[in-house]
Parts: sequence; C-alpha cells; structure tokens
Amino acid sequence: MDYTKAIEISKNIYWVGYVIPDDPFQCHVYLIENGSESILIDPGSMITFPVVLEKICSITPLKNIKYIVMHHQDPDIVGCYSTLETLFPKGEEHYIVTHWRTEMLLKHYQWDTPFWLVDKHNWQLKAGERELEFIFTPYAHFPGAFCTYDKKSKILFSSDLFGGLTPEFQLFANSAEEYFEYAKPFHQHYIPTKEVLNHAILQVEQKDINLIAPQHGSIIKKEFIQPFLNRMKNLECGLYLMDNYISDLEILTKTDEVFKKFVEDAISMSSFESMLKNLFDNIKSVIPDIKAIKIEGVSPYSNHKYYFQFENNLLKEINSFEEDFAFEKELFNQKNHKVGKISIEINKKISEKDEKFLYLLIKEISVPLTASLEKALILKDLEEKNKILQKQAFTDNLTKLYNREFMEDYFSKQLQEAKRYKFALSIAMIDIDFFKKINDTYGHLIGDCVLQELAQLILHNFRGSDVAIRYGGEEILIIMPFADLENACKKLEYFRKRVEEFIFCEAKDIHITISVGVYQIKQDDTIESAIKKADDNLYYSKQNGRNQVTCKG
Repeated sequence: MDYTKAIEISKNIYWVGYVIPDDPFQCHVYLIENGSESILIDPGSMITFPVVLEKICSITPLKNIKYIVMHHQDPDIVGCYSTLETLFPKGEEHYIVTHWRTEMLLKHYQWDTPFWLVDKHNWQLKAGERELEFIFTPYAHFPGAFCTYDKKSKILFSSDLFGGLTPEFQLFANSAEEYFEYAKPFHQHYIPTKEVLNHAILQVEQKDINLIAPQHGSIIKKEFIQPFLNRMKNLECGLYLMDNYISDLEILTKTDEVFKKFVEDAISMSSFESMLKNLFDNIKSVIPDIKAIKIEGVSPYSNHKYYFQFENNLLKEINSFEEDFAFEKELFNQKNHKVGKISIEINKKISEKDEKFLYLLIKEISVPLTASLEKALILKDLEEKNKILQKQAFTDNLTKLYNREFMEDYFSKQLQEAKRYKFALSIAMIDIDFFKKINDTYGHLIGDCVLQELAQLILHNFRGSDVAIRYGGEEILIIMPFADLENACKKLEYFRKRVEEFIFCEAKDIHITISVGVYQIKQDDTIESAIKKADDNLYYSKQNGRNQVTCKG
C-alpha cells in the first residue's frame, strides 16, 4: 500500500491518515465520501494535519464535508480543527458530531462550527441516503465515549475502543491473536474495569460489522473481529494491573493520580524543568520527606552525559552523581537504547507503603519520562551548539542578535536536521508597528534604543535553543526547533502581550506593539519559501489591524 495517498478501505470510504515515523501511537483519520454531505471521522492533530488535508482534497473539496465526527476531545483528534475550520468555504454548512460530554469541553475552543449531538438525535444521523448509527460505550476510554456505525458499509469507527499500540505501522491487523497483544496494554490501563469493557463489547456485538476502524492501531477485518472480541472479553482492566504483586488500593490510587498528572505534564509542557518541578511537588504531596530528583541523561547524538538535579525548588546541572539511591531506574527508549536513569533521594527512612508507591510510580513514569528526557537532551545539545556558534558567528552590532550572514548557515542546518529526524521546526517574523513614527517623533537614537530593548526582551523570553536574528530594519526572525505551530503561536502570543505591557526607553516612557507571522516548516520547504510564508502571515497581521499574531500552516 502507498501510505502517502488516501487508501480506500471500502467503497467511498478512505483512510486519509499520516504514518508518524517511529511512533506506536498512530492516529487514523477516515473520510466517508458522500457527495455534498461527506463525513470526516476524527480530523486529527496538527502533526498529521498537512498530509490529512492534502489527502482529503484529493478525494473531495472541503466544501463537501458537512459532518465532522469527534469521538472525544483529546488533541490527537481535535488539535487541527482550529485551523481546519478557517479553511472551510464561507456560507457552507458544517457540523461537529459529538456527545454532550465532549461538547462541554470542546466549546472552550470557541469554534464557530455548531454542534450536532448524537444523544439529542436518537443516536442516528441521516446524511443523504447514508445512515450512521452511534453506539454509546461509556468509559471506554472516556465517560462520553461512543462509536460510529455506517449501515451502508457496515464499518464500525470505534475511536479509542479496540485501538492498539503497534511497534510498526500496520493499517490492517495481521491476525486476531497478534492484534490482541497490541490492544491489550491500551485497554488495561485506560479502561477502569473489565465490566466496562464487556458492556462496550456487548453493544458492539449487536451490529453486523465488516470492519472495525479504530483511531489508533490497525483496522480489524471481518474474519478477525469475533476471535478478537472473544479475547478482549477476558481482559482484566483497571488500576490493579499497574503491578503484578501490589494490590493495595491506596497505593494504586495514589500512584495512578501522580502518574496521570505526570503524563498530562509530559504532553502539555515544553519545559523539562516545569515537568520535573510538578513531579517533585506531586511526590511530595504523598511523601513529604522527598529531598531530590536526580536524572542522568545520555544525548542520542553527541553521547554527552548530562546530570539534572531538582532540589529546593530549583533545577540545576551538575557534573556527576556522587552516590546511588534506593529508588532508581534505568531509562530505555523504544529502540532499547539507554537514555539515562532516574533516582529519588529521601531525607529519612519511609514506610513500606511509601516504598511500594515510589517503586511503582518510577516504573510507570519511565516511558513518558524517557520521551521527555530525549527531547530535553536534544535541546541541551542545541543550546551547547548555539553557545559555540554564538562565539564564532557575527552578531548585529546594534541589537547583539545574530545577523543574516549567520542565519543562512544555521537555518540551513536546522532545516536539514528537522527533515532528517522529523522534528517540528517553526519560525516567526516580528515587526514593530509604526516604527517610522518613533524615529520621526523621537529621533533615530530613541529608535535604536527601542530595537536594543526589544532584542533583550526576546533573549529573556525565549528558550536557549531558540535563535533570534535581526533580519533587516526592525524585522526580527525567530527560529524555534521542536516547536510545532500551536506551541510556537502560544509563545509568540505571550511575547506580544509582554511587549505591549513593557515600557521602552524608560526616560521617554515609550509603548510599542508588534505584528507577528508564525509558520511551521514542511518537508518541501526551502529557507526562502519558509521565510516568505512567515512574512505573508506577518503581512496579514499588519493588514488586519496590527498588534496581533497570525499562524497559518
């Protein structure tokens, strides 16, 4: 199969997803081509969106998509919709099809698209001659979970239910036995009880199903469905399976609470320091005598060792660890390469329950911690490279930012690495609003003062791995490795507000605003095309009133 193209899994029904490299948590998007009432199933995140959009448009124009089914509110299925919504032609009807529990959360995105609630429409939707039925499967894996059944093709779009974590991408499962092993961990830890899972299976079994198309994992063919479901019925779920010998409900509950908070932080926080701080605080809420968290990390590119110590509410780097600790675990990535280890230091002897809690917690957080540590180590390498380059490269005399000569070489290397290792790379073009008026009113010395202080503000508000370049005049280019469009936009919106509140050239009490264009680089971009797209977004900000951030892919 050519996964770069849309794949027809049944007549007029397409897989339009994107194969995320080296990721067992693949997220599928499906399209039911149905004329002017076409249906998009779980549109996906910003990671997959550019490819998904291209595949959708190869099948049907966006104006034909009338219904967008969102089985739940997580970013892996709704993250792209703020962008997708802006691309729909004006005047066309579109509806978000979901459950009332999901609507309660999705409404906070303040989208313009109206909601069409399955529970308010007798769990049925008629789109032209095609009929969809919705199956309520609460707590599998979300209180308002439901599945979508297409009566015409007899395909069950099951969302998280029956999803799996596959080591290598497989659009279709090879066998019921193999796929059960991939689905097992995805259900054991996310569905609260065996009874909840069996209730969902019972609802599903009442339908005549040709294919099960989950959001994660692999599509299950008809001949595998019943053998697979029979195995799933005997699967034990819930907290008790966090460990094979700890059955104390208090320990499991505490561990689960801290673990879930850590996973949320690992997903949402770009700062490794903030993530460790929250982990420290959450452990401290259970064990007040925690003294320090220590992490050893080995960079995957330079093999350089870094040592992080979080103690007294401060993350610092040290040269080595002088001692080992009782609570320690080595960290390995999916390719079984050692990334480092985590150690927990306690001030005094703790109870047996607290020992079991720490043992189990460290075991559970090791996978998401390893992924976050790898990212932090790459950023550390980038920061080290940036320090070396900063000494060697030319800087702009006025602002002390990098100049355009430096940009050509640095940007070219970052572009190559981003494409090779498939990490997100975003850029932003910043321009001072009405800068000529400042020069005309106060003179060029004050104009220079504003530029210098803006440059210092940038250096204090962006990561060490982000690079700021004086692109020309009052235009400043920011290059942000490992920042996707959503996170880059949040950064620049925060910085825009910071500039708006800042007093420049204090004696003159000057206030300024900035306009910003943000762009996430794609595989086919060159330096020139990427900068032009960021510049186009900047121009859009200026044309639409200035003092704003425009983010378009």
